[in-house]
Amino acid sequence: MVAILALIIITVFGYWYLMLGKTIDNVTNEVVKGNEGTKSLVVYFTRAGVIETDTDIDAITSASLNRNRGNTEIAAKMIQKETGADMYQIYTDRYYRTSFMGTAATAWIEKTLNLRPKLANKLDSLDDYDVIYVGYPIWWFNAPMAIGTFLESYDLRGKTIVPFCTSQDNNIDISMEYINNICKDATVLKGLTVNQVKEEKIKQWLNEIGLLENK
Repeated sequence: MVAILALIIITVFGYWYLMLGKTIDNVTNEVVKGNEGTKSLVVYFTRAGVIETDTDIDAITSASLNRNRGNTEIAAKMIQKETGADMYQIYTDRYYRTSFMGTAATAWIEKTLNLRPKLANKLDSLDDYDVIYVGYPIWWFNAPMAIGTFLESYDLRGKTIVPFCTSQDNNIDISMEYINNICKDATVLKGLTVNQVKEEKIKQWLNEIGLLENK
């Protein structure tokens, strides 16, 4: 039985490795600056940034994306506008497959095996920030595992984590539990599920959690 289980795990892991795309080059850890002196950072991961073309969809749950950027990036930029925060995009070190099914298969294996994809760009630290907004599409009912990689890379003690996700079919609940489990020494505020990216909804949410800068 143990040998069979080991064979299954090796087979699944091997398939995951083969499904990975080419290495992502020319990615920097550039931070888009917000208001001077800000202590907030908007971090986001979007499928549009980690496939070789910007077509298809941003979430495995059928959420349509803006073909140039992706819904998660659009939401992140709205949050930056309303809070004056700095902004930073997460990239994995390899592309996901361009096809929907290719991305879905890779994401499922990462989730099932609780893998942590390597990131192509990491900030040296988050010491300059007190509040960190974390944005992502919903993949297989949860945050992409790259979010786990990012959050586990830093000391988040005493920081405030503010999740937001984009999805047409699922809410943020499972990913909130996932993030809470990782960020046990941080304060995790009420997250937001974005079905349609609307500035008014984002402003309302920021106001509810007491983080709306430009009232």
